[in-house]
Formats: sequence, C-alpha cells, structure tokens
Amino acid sequence: MSSRRKRAGIIFCIIFAFLLSIVVIAFFVVRSVFTDTSIRRTPAAEINPQDYRMAQLKVGGAVSLVRNASEHSPMQELVLSGDEFNALTETLFNLSGQISKDMEIGGIRLQDAALKLNDDSFRLLYSYDTGMKTPFGSRVNFCIDMDFRIADGRSSMQFRNTRMGGMAMPAVLRDRLEESWRKFRHTREHQCLLESVESLSVDNGELRVRYRPYRMKQNFAPSVLNAVDMILNPLGSFRR
Repeated sequence: MSSRRKRAGIIFCIIFAFLLSIVVIAFFVVRSVFTDTSIRRTPAAEINPQDYRMAQLKVGGAVSLVRNASEHSPMQELVLSGDEFNALTETLFNLSGQISKDMEIGGIRLQDAALKLNDDSFRLLYSYDTGMKTPFGSRVNFCIDMDFRIADGRSSMQFRNTRMGGMAMPAVLRDRLEESWRKFRHTREHQCLLESVESLSVDNGELRVRYRPYRMKQNFAPSVLNAVDMILNPLGSFRR
C-alpha cells in the first residue's frame, strides 16, 4: 500500500472517529435534555387542606387590609411557611389548568409550571413542549432556583442551579434570564413593587413580606386586587 493511501486511511479513520464522537455526544445530550414527561403536579388530594386554608386566610386578610387601607395605615407583614406557600401555589396552578390550559403569566403556561419555596429561594419548574420529535420525547423540563429579595429600597435576583433536563442550562439561556430581569428593573411595575414592599425574603423555608398597604392600594389597580380576591375567596369571605 502506498504512503498516500496510508495517509488517506488514517485521515478517514480520524474523521470517522470524530463524527462518531459527535453522534455519541449528541445522543447523550438529547437523552439527558428531552423527555415525554411533564413536571409532576401535586394532585389536589395530596395537598394538605389545612396548609392551603391557612395560606388562603393570610393572603385574603392581606388583600382586605390593602383594599381598606388609608394614608395612615401602618406597615404590615405577611408570613407564609414553605408548606403554606406550596399548597397555595399548587392549588392555584391546578385551578388554572381546570379553567384554561392556555392561561399564562409572563409567557409561561401555568398548566406546565410550578413555583415552590426552598430553604432560601424560590424554585421555578417549567416543562416546555418544543414540538420536536425525539426518541425520548419533545419536552424540556427546566428547574431554576431564584434568590429574590427586597431590602433597603432595592431588589436583587440571583439565578442558581439553573438546569434543563439532566444538564446545566447553557450560558446563552441563563444570559437571557438575567437580561429579562435587568429589563424588568427599569419598568414602572418594578418601581411600584419597591414603593409597596419594604422587604421580601425567603429564609429557613419561610416567606416574609413587609408591605405598605396604602402604597399597594395606590399602585395596584382595583382589578388586580379583585382578581386575587376572587381566586382566593370565591364566596367573598374576606371582603368587607
């Protein structure tokens, strides 16, 4: 065999090995990212009714304080345990699916989302249907831990443990999250939030929010308060 054929054979083997490596890597990446299973919603039967009722009472009471606030109303604090917060959000997200499977907030379909409390952060779970057909499914399940706080008239957000499927979220997607947050900080809605809330934190699995009822009443339209009130209190038990 001539030296030219030997070199050609070596080059072919190298190229083949390289392409095979790409195929194998792509296979494992696709398998770790795509799934045919959406995030698991907590069935209504598994939600502790006492936790949900307590959260309903606390949030409904806060809505009443805001609705009836005057200029001299004192600062108030809302405290929800992790179990109460999770029972509330799971119930409301389940309800959104019963009302409308296409109900969205910020472009996220509530039927495919979950928001929970960790020890010191919020955890957003979202199952996105890409429409792509793979051997493993068409969905990509995202998990994002968000350390969101308000203190001293400033807000902060740190994205931690950002994952898609079984792998870390690519930097380009994480950058988009951070860019969306930077844009939100320059909106009127963000300014209203800082005017209405003195502090917000998640520590030891507990959410604490200190808020100014009168400012909140001024900054958030009655329609927003009515919507929250109707969801939490369909019988009007907190309205005064």
